[in-house]
Amino acid sequence: MRSTKLLAALLAAFLAEAALAQEGGTPPPPGGQQGGREGRGEGRRRGRRSERDPATVKLTQLTYQRLEFETNNATSGKAAAGVYLPADYADPANAERKYPLVVWLHGMNEDDRDFHFGGAKVVDETIAAGKLAKCIVVAFAAPSRTLYMNGEQEGNVCDQITKDLPAWAAAQWRVSPERADHALMGVSLGGMAVLRYGLSSPELYGTVAAHSAATFPADPANLPPQHLGTVQRFGERLGWNDLLGNPIDPAKFAKVNPTSLATATTDVKGLRIYFDAGTNDRYGFGPANEELSAALKAKGIAHTFRLIDGGEHSWGGGTIQAALVESLAFVNGGFSKACAANVAKPAAAPVGAPAGEAKSGGSK
Repeated sequence: MRSTKLLAALLAAFLAEAALAQEGGTPPPPGGQQGGREGRGEGRRRGRRSERDPATVKLTQLTYQRLEFETNNATSGKAAAGVYLPADYADPANAERKYPLVVWLHGMNEDDRDFHFGGAKVVDETIAAGKLAKCIVVAFAAPSRTLYMNGEQEGNVCDQITKDLPAWAAAQWRVSPERADHALMGVSLGGMAVLRYGLSSPELYGTVAAHSAATFPADPANLPPQHLGTVQRFGERLGWNDLLGNPIDPAKFAKVNPTSLATATTDVKGLRIYFDAGTNDRYGFGPANEELSAALKAKGIAHTFRLIDGGEHSWGGGTIQAALVESLAFVNGGFSKACAANVAKPAAAPVGAPAGEAKSGGSK
């Protein structure tokens, strides 16, 4: 009983602090926030993400539009996503070309627009540098406070992502059907979902890549003490008690927590796995991700894990922008030969720096 209460306290602490961060706001660009509490203060002064002009993010290799698609797995009957197509997608010379599909899952109190203002520029520059093949990127707009599970108040979020979104993308655009050309990426709770989907359904993706993933010790007795004493905020109000139990049911949580899944996994069917976390992650997910890496290693599962010295949790400090350069290169390494050959000519000037430091490109 004590261990499950400790686990509930740790998860509740993460959710409680995340609820305070970026409440209706947008994270500042790198260098725009003092200290390590990224996503606060300055982000709010910049205005709500819905009030910011997407055109301020200048892209040269990608076009951007925010679209909705119908889904029976959403309570509202529809879902939204930011969609990025190669700038020359409509060129007649490319009429028969198929492209990899990369799906991004956001963190707590975010949506797809946080990726647009934080990460889209990095993807654009990585393509321009010839380090990422031209691809279709879809930043999914999940509910702002989601566990990325089925049975949530907003609907079956997992099925929206793993079933409905790929089917919609394949019907709308020339998406490669090859498993190797399907990649899933995300940050924080989105990173937790990325690793969960990959480990539980490895046949769906060729590559998964997560940043600052919300991972927890497989053994609740080993929980760090930093989050103890925080009152659970969302359990009853958002229906999470029904999903995880109250107190948290260890058996239910084992199906959600990446480290628990890694401990029980025997075969990931060749899935390519990348994840990183910072030593200055404000939720202490650095050591938790190290434990995940150890669990995968014990199972003999190949993966790439980076512990980023001084790295922070989210977009505000620039850690994720810089780490994206590494994860995108990893994702690119898994694409099929046909898709990997579709690269842009490298630009003359150095590119691939974090979004706030990079030079602006031409209008999209």
